[in-house]
Amino acid sequence: MGLSIVLFLPWPIKILIDHVVEGLPVGSSPTPYPVYVAWFVDLLHGLSPFEIVWAVVGVCVVGIVLIGGFGGGVARDDASGGLAEGLDTATQSENQANESSSRVGGLLGLYEFRYQLRITHRINHALRTLVFGRVMRWPMVRFADASVGDAVYRTMYDTPAISRVCYDILVLPIANLFVVGTVIWTTAHSFSAVPSVVVVACLAAPMVLFSTLLMTGMTRRRSLASRLAGATTTGTVEEGISNVVAVQSLGAAGRQRDDFALDSDQSFRRFRGYILMFILLLGIQATVGLGLVCYVFFDISAAVVDGRMSAGDFSVVYAYFVQLVNNLMGLGAMWFNLQNNVAGMRRVYEVADSAVDADRQGERGVERPVAHVRVDGATYRYPDGTPAVTDASLEGRVGEVLALVGATGAGKSTLAYLVAGFVQPSVGTILYDGVDARSLRVDALRGQVAFVFQEPFVFDDTATANIRLGNPQATDDEVVAAARTAGALDFIEALPDGFGTRLGRAGARLSVGQKQRLAIARGVVSTAPILVLDEPTAALDPETENALVEALKAERYRRLLIVIAHRLSTIRASDRISFLDEGRIVETGSHDELMANPDGAYRRFVDLQVGAAA
Repeated sequence: MGLSIVLFLPWPIKILIDHVVEGLPVGSSPTPYPVYVAWFVDLLHGLSPFEIVWAVVGVCVVGIVLIGGFGGGVARDDASGGLAEGLDTATQSENQANESSSRVGGLLGLYEFRYQLRITHRINHALRTLVFGRVMRWPMVRFADASVGDAVYRTMYDTPAISRVCYDILVLPIANLFVVGTVIWTTAHSFSAVPSVVVVACLAAPMVLFSTLLMTGMTRRRSLASRLAGATTTGTVEEGISNVVAVQSLGAAGRQRDDFALDSDQSFRRFRGYILMFILLLGIQATVGLGLVCYVFFDISAAVVDGRMSAGDFSVVYAYFVQLVNNLMGLGAMWFNLQNNVAGMRRVYEVADSAVDADRQGERGVERPVAHVRVDGATYRYPDGTPAVTDASLEGRVGEVLALVGATGAGKSTLAYLVAGFVQPSVGTILYDGVDARSLRVDALRGQVAFVFQEPFVFDDTATANIRLGNPQATDDEVVAAARTAGALDFIEALPDGFGTRLGRAGARLSVGQKQRLAIARGVVSTAPILVLDEPTAALDPETENALVEALKAERYRRLLIVIAHRLSTIRASDRISFLDEGRIVETGSHDELMANPDGAYRRFVDLQVGAAA
C-alpha cells in the first residue's frame, strides 16, 4: 500500500501545474490519467483553482500521515534503524541480524519496520542457535581440524546472511517489480504520444540487470575470500587470547601481534576488493540510468512545446524515471548482494549439513545403568588413515578399576574415546551389556560415561556450577561430597566466596592442579556408571595423589573406573592393567602378574620409571 501511495504522489504535482498554474480545465490534459489517479481527478470537476489546491493539500496530508515525506535529500522519509558499523563483515552482520527497514515512513512505515524487525530477530535467533547446537554436537575428532575462530565466525557473522537472502528473494523483487511494472504500464498508457519514453522505460530493466550479471561470479569469489580472511583473523585472536600465558612467558607477544596485524590487513584487503566491485556496480548502473534520462530529455521537451504533453507531465515523467532507475538499481544490487550473502549462507549450510554424533548412532535407549563393557577387536584409524588403535580387546565391570598404561602416543586416550563413544571403531565393536554401542542414542550413550580429560576444562562460572556440570540435578551436599572425594574441598572453601566464587575465564583463579581436582569432582558427582580418568594425578603432588587414590577406591564399588596413568601409585590400585604399545594391547593382568614376567613390556616400563625416580 505504501508503494501505491508513492506511485500516486507525482500526479498531484501535475494537477497543480496544469490546472492551477496553467489554468487548464480539469479533464483537458493532452495525456490521459491512469486509473489509479483518474478517480481523484474526477472529484476535482467543477472546483476552482483555490479549491483544487486545498484538495491536493488534503491528499498530501493523508499521504504524510501514512508514509511520511517522500522525495530526495531531507524530504525523503523512511523507517529504518541500525547499529554503528564499520566496513567489515563482522560489524555489518550484526546490523543484518537486527535489520529492519521500510521504503516509506509514517504509520505504514512504522508497522512494516516493527513487523520486519520481529521476523528478522526470530530467524537469526533460530539460525544462531541451530548452528551453535550443531557445532556442540560435532564428533570430537572434528575439532582437531576445525578452527574455533572459524566456528565462532560462522555462528555469529555468517548466519545473518540467510535472513538477508530470504528478504532479498521474497520481499525486494516483489516490491521493485511492482514499481517497475506500474511505471512501464503508466508510461505506455499515459505517454504513448512520445514513443521514446515507452521504449526507454522498457529497455532500462534489461540494460541495468545485464550490467549486474557481468560481475556476479567475481563478486561471489571476492566475498567468500573476504569471509575466509575474516574467520582467519578471528581464529588468530581466539588462539592468542586462549594461550596468552604461553605467549607472554615465551616473549612472543610481539610476534603474535605481528601475526594478527598480517591477518587483519589481509582481511581488510579482501573486504576492500569486494567493496570495489560494489562501487563499480553503482558507477555502471548510474551511467546507464543517466544516459537513458538524457536520451529522452529532449524528446519530452519537444513534446511539451508541441502540445503533445503538458508542463505537468514533465514532472511526472521525471519522478517516474527516478523511481524506475532506483528500483532497477535495487534489483541489480539485490543480485549483487546475493553473491556476498550466498557465500555466508554456504558456510552456514556447511555446518548445518555436517555430520554429528547423532547421525552415526542408533535410536536405542538404555533401560538401566550399564554394568559390563567389552571392547571386542576394535581398530581405529584417523581420517588420514593413520592407525591409532589396532585389534584391541578388553572388558570391565562395575566395581573394577582398569588401568591403561603405555608410552606417550601408544593409543591409550584413543582407546578410552572408543569406550566412551567419542569415536567409533573402523573394525570391531564396543558392547554395553552385550549391546553394540552404535545402536544406542547419543544421549543414552553419554549418560553411561563420565570422562575427565587430561587437560581440565573450567568455565567462567562459580565452583558449584562447574562441578554441577557433571550432574545438573546434584544437590549441594552431593557437590560438596564430590569436591571432598576429589581433594578439592579445602581450596574451594578458601576462595573468597567459597563454592559461589566465580573462577574466571578458563579457571584463571586456579592452579593447574586445582583445575584438575575440580574436573575430577565434576566426574565424581555424575551418576554415570563408567568413569574414565585421563591422567588424573598428573598435576598433583604425592600427598594429594595418595589421598585421591584412596578416595577413588570408594568410587570403584559403584562404578567401573578406567584410569589412564603413568604413575605407579595410581596404577597399583588397579584390578587389571592393559599395557599398550603402538596402538596394540600387548599385555593384560594385575600389577603383580605383569611384574612377574622379567621380559614383559610393563616390567620394563616400571623399571625405567623406578630407575628414573631413583
